Amino acid sequence: MTETSKNASHTISAVILAAGRGTRMKSTLPKVLHPVMGRSMVEWVIDAAKKAGATDTTLVLSSETKPFASVVAEHPDTKIAVQKSQRGTGDAVASAAMAYKNAKTPSWASSELVSGTPSDADWLLICAGDTPAINAQTIRQFIQETISSGRKLGVLGMIVPEPKGYGRLVKTSDGGLSHIVEERDADAAMKKITLCNSGVIFAKTSWIFELLEGISPNNSQMEYYLTDIFAGAVTRGEAAYVFETSAASEFQGVNDRIQLEAVERAMMRQRLEGLMSHGVTIHLPHTVFIEADVVIEPDARIYPGAYLKGKTKISRNCVIGPQVVLEDAALGAGVIVGAHAVVMRSSVSAGSKIPPQAVCSDQDF
Repeated sequence: MTETSKNASHTISAVILAAGRGTRMKSTLPKVLHPVMGRSMVEWVIDAAKKAGATDTTLVLSSETKPFASVVAEHPDTKIAVQKSQRGTGDAVASAAMAYKNAKTPSWASSELVSGTPSDADWLLICAGDTPAINAQTIRQFIQETISSGRKLGVLGMIVPEPKGYGRLVKTSDGGLSHIVEERDADAAMKKITLCNSGVIFAKTSWIFELLEGISPNNSQMEYYLTDIFAGAVTRGEAAYVFETSAASEFQGVNDRIQLEAVERAMMRQRLEGLMSHGVTIHLPHTVFIEADVVIEPDARIYPGAYLKGKTKISRNCVIGPQVVLEDAALGAGVIVGAHAVVMRSSVSAGSKIPPQAVCSDQDF
């Protein structure tokens, strides 16, 4: 049984926040479109949300990132909403209201739905578009536990041994969420709290927009903070459910290229270990780069320095020599590729041998 069928009575849509330009990336490309293992960061988030049970996605862009909408609009079941003026995370989520039939746009919000048709999802999963390591299994458990709790709002809290920089989750006496204290506002006692805000929220669609209507920009930044909805929920006698996980690395945001490299390195290591545990031999794995869509069957052998990208498929008993580049290549069983060879957009018959330093492009042999 699929997760979607399990949640058949709970229609879920994902709202992914991707309006930021990411100035610290020092790039003309929006931050969430920077690649990690061959996929943009936001694609990783979209895929994780769908694997966790979301049937469609609303991507929130800004007027600056709107020109890049076509890059992700081709992703199935993705709607594009534009946040006309960037006034905080609360404003970003409010900008998605037009994508849902049973949501009322807060009176202070200004947005437009530029792609897609409004859906009738009764639950929303809210994630940041710059967290490519997000794990569908953790999100799925969070969703299920929030629904089971009977509450209309949930927050995913992560336990961080060294929590400096994160917002802290303060619980009510019955285990719900009282409020979130940002690092800059935390006193000495609050700073000792290791349960931190991951930025992932799950809520009844109509309820979260009702809560958003009640927040205001009464802060030093003059912005609408999404986290203010939790205090509003308490005021209404509906404190949010708090889900706790120790897997804080799954929610690591990327703000610059140093963090991008760190996240990609961690994800790559996980990918390599997964392949090795399923019977693939990888020599000096820290030197090998394998993109997300590459398929490698058991008993294949990969030597140091290999770069495997695109829709490449490597069948059983293949040997990929040192410093080989494969892009969109399909290798039959037992193919041997010599050192420094390059094979692109080609199909190679079982048992074939490609000599060292060969360059093969758009061929079938």
